[in-house]
Amino acid sequence: PCVLPFPRVSASPVSPHGVPPHPCPQAGLARCQREAEEVTELMRQNVVRALEREGHLEQLQSRAQDLRHASEAFTRSTRRVTRQQRRGQRRWRLVALGLGLFLLLLLGLGLALGLAQTRPGTSTVTVPTPRGWTEPPPQGPSDN
Repeated sequence: PCVLPFPRVSASPVSPHGVPPHPCPQAGLARCQREAEEVTELMRQNVVRALEREGHLEQLQSRAQDLRHASEAFTRSTRRVTRQQRRGQRRWRLVALGLGLFLLLLLGLGLALGLAQTRPGTSTVTVPTPRGWTEPPPQGPSDN
């Protein structure tokens, strides 16, 4: 217990800060010490939590960077696959176009030959070749 050496005469003395003085300075010191220890413990806990958060943030940042790299690789591979598919489609189109032009050329040649053989107003006669002849048969009057 705290015993004051002198009895107080004034009604209620007030410190310059507006707080009445504690009847026992040692009790106030113990209370201040206890509050300081509580604040110190709270600050320690806050620092520990902040360090944990920092660790979590670093992990999240690392994961985000990994995801960014993976998405960039995915984008590159999809572009490459798309280019390959377009090249393949272009090749098939060129092959189909070439084949179509070739068939059109054959059809044109066939028509040209067919029209050249059977012109209107002219008739063609085929003379059979006798068996055993190796030379073609004479055609018309000869110069002999």
